[in-house]
Amino acid sequence: MTTLIAGCGSSDPPPAQQPQAYNGQYPQQQPGYQQQPGYQQQPGYPQQPGYQQQPGYPQQPAQDPNAQPNGGLQIPGLPGQQPAASGGGTAQALDPNLAQLAVAPLTVFANTEAPGMAQEGPTIAGNFQEGQTLESAFTFQPGKCYTVVAVGAGIQNIDIEMQYVTPLPGIAPSIGKDSQTGSQASIGGKGNCLKPLSPFPANAKFIVRATKGAGVAAAQLYVK
Repeated sequence: MTTLIAGCGSSDPPPAQQPQAYNGQYPQQQPGYQQQPGYQQQPGYPQQPGYQQQPGYPQQPAQDPNAQPNGGLQIPGLPGQQPAASGGGTAQALDPNLAQLAVAPLTVFANTEAPGMAQEGPTIAGNFQEGQTLESAFTFQPGKCYTVVAVGAGIQNIDIEMQYVTPLPGIAPSIGKDSQTGSQASIGGKGNCLKPLSPFPANAKFIVRATKGAGVAAAQLYVK
């Protein structure tokens, strides 16, 4: 007679499962599954600090809202340019062919101020701000008679003066000045041309000045 004995479950815990050998070796933990401390930056991807400028794209300087066009350079005729400060200095010399607003009336004015006289030297022309001057040198020859005329366009008052040129700084004796007011001026006009008192030639110059207003002016020396 066979006796069947039903086994009761043992209360002892099952033995710990041993790692299975693979070809006689235990597998090593795979690299890359290690705990990364705090999401470290992966090699090959350096941290970019605050949107740095990329190489090949140089940083553009900030625009100055108060910057003047063309670096502050005054160019006559360009819109948006502010008039240069008055108070003196040399006017911008112009080609007389580009200053017909003054050259054309200068020819008419010379017909009444220097009739029968010949031009001496070139016509000078310039773009004037108030207080600026333009000058031209000549030789004051004995036995000759001189007249100089000037006309402005846009200039309310223009003056002319003749001076001797000396080697001493600050010493320039006056030969004569105009007495007119307005945009036209002359020295020695209407038959009252100036003659040298010295029997020797002398270096001289005439100076055109915009004493009131700004604009274009032209001047010419005449002799007989």
